[in-house]
Amino acid sequence: MTRIVLLVVALVAMAEAVRPAFAQDGLYGPGAEPDAAWIRAVNARDPGGLGMRLNDGPLLSVAFGDATAYRAVEPGSVPVDLGGVRLEVDMPGGAFFTVVATGADPLVIEDEALIDVSRGLLGLMNLTDRPALTLATDDGTPVVEDVPPGAHRAVAVAQAEVGLRVEDDAGELGTVEPRLLERGVAHAVLVVDGPDGPLVRLVASARAE
Repeated sequence: MTRIVLLVVALVAMAEAVRPAFAQDGLYGPGAEPDAAWIRAVNARDPGGLGMRLNDGPLLSVAFGDATAYRAVEPGSVPVDLGGVRLEVDMPGGAFFTVVATGADPLVIEDEALIDVSRGLLGLMNLTDRPALTLATDDGTPVVEDVPPGAHRAVAVAQAEVGLRVEDDAGELGTVEPRLLERGVAHAVLVVDGPDGPLVRLVASARAE
């Protein structure tokens, strides 16, 4: 039976057009430069946990289906170590990337950036081999549809408390309990295949480390 790990990751996603406002609010996190890029990692490979290092940061022990916080880095080539698998990620200033440890080659996914801080962002990242996943509210209203493997799609949303569910052509894969989707925050549902059945987990990362 395939495990589906759904992670709701609440994160602040800044874009070039809104950098001054975010800098004034301190949303870059301690010591981050205004032109910083942001990177995080997801363990979709090792059920026993995985040691990960982003740039020159500390070695992080990341549980299966879990994500690190975003880490601010200088734009350019950023080294990443995913449990002994090493790669360089080209990071433009202001960009947000997720690097995923998988059973094959690592995935590098550019995340959506939140531009309109009067709204939130809600998206779905498909880290499975299923050809298309849909994120919907608990009443069945689609949020993002037909997200292919290795992709992340998101839309701007008004502040609201809502439950979510993920579906494929065969039906519902898992649900997320109702939570507040706040203004100025991007929320992502990550869907990861695993060996032992469905698991639903909420992970919040509102500030990068």
